[in-house]
Amino acid sequence: MSLVYGYLFWLGIKRGGLTNPSAEIMNKLIDRFDREIRYLRISVTDRCDLRCIYCMPKEGILRKTHEDILSFEEIYRIVKVSAGLGVWKIRITGGEPLVRKGLPLLISRLKTISGLKEIALTTNGLSLKEYASSLKAVGLDRINISLDSLIPERFSAITRGGNLSDCLIGIESAFSAGFETIKINTVLLRNFNTDEITDIAELTREQPINVRFIECMPTGLVKDDLFFSCSEAKKALFHLGTLEPVTDENHGPAKVYRLNGFRGTVGFISPMSEPFCSTCDKLRMTADGRLRSCLHSSRAVDLRKAIMNGASDEGLATIIREAVMLKPRSHNLTESPLGAAASENFSMCQIGG
Repeated sequence: MSLVYGYLFWLGIKRGGLTNPSAEIMNKLIDRFDREIRYLRISVTDRCDLRCIYCMPKEGILRKTHEDILSFEEIYRIVKVSAGLGVWKIRITGGEPLVRKGLPLLISRLKTISGLKEIALTTNGLSLKEYASSLKAVGLDRINISLDSLIPERFSAITRGGNLSDCLIGIESAFSAGFETIKINTVLLRNFNTDEITDIAELTREQPINVRFIECMPTGLVKDDLFFSCSEAKKALFHLGTLEPVTDENHGPAKVYRLNGFRGTVGFISPMSEPFCSTCDKLRMTADGRLRSCLHSSRAVDLRKAIMNGASDEGLATIIREAVMLKPRSHNLTESPLGAAASENFSMCQIGG
């Protein structure tokens, strides 16, 4: 009996004295710690038109060739198999996903897959002026835009050359295209942008923008003295009013609040100070088809290799289940101020943010 089916057999006994795993269990992705996996993040490219200090080395990375990365057809097939196993949320990432030519075509194809409830995109926003309308037209559900500073010179420094106005135009383009709300992701970087927490939160006053302040995670590119906790960020907002919890929907790992009279929301994602590993329901697939069950673990299965070797859909499903069985109980990032990151040295653009 394989590791996967052996575990499912044990799980069936645990849940009700079953002697054989039920069809319902067999069609779900449940890891060794009883977490159901429903969310797949897909990196469609390792390339980006920015060089953010916490994401990519200054000198860039050794890029994958076109022949090394998954084709749209291969991504579609993997997502279809994953949806058959209970995955219902997809997020397209990079690098910068909009540098991948023809991305709206991929999204239009993914929208035809039965079982998917949401397809989202994380972008730096620089190309949304060109793509927002076509993304909305093919059915993209949500957009997250990375925005770490509202000061042009500082934005350029953090992104190593990015133009803030292009990002702001991208946000407006997304609203004009018909996206009802926009999420803004802001990575907290002590002594870089933490004096702007109030200004960034103010974006939620007049527009349906949902800001998410995110604690900086170790990737081998950042120093311990850059870490700034979400609890510190909350304190910076006290003078704006009371943060009222928003509990009317699932916000994933974010703890979400609304300031009185504000249209949008402010959320906090605390992977370092308040790890949420016990509820993690996520898998990540790199642009070259390696499926990782944890951002901070290098253990992965190679779906692209399996496809090239002629794997059937059932075979791909078995490999995906094996990836789920590799999912650790938790990350090991709290062993030092910025974690053991020390232990896994990588660039976010190579895995998918």
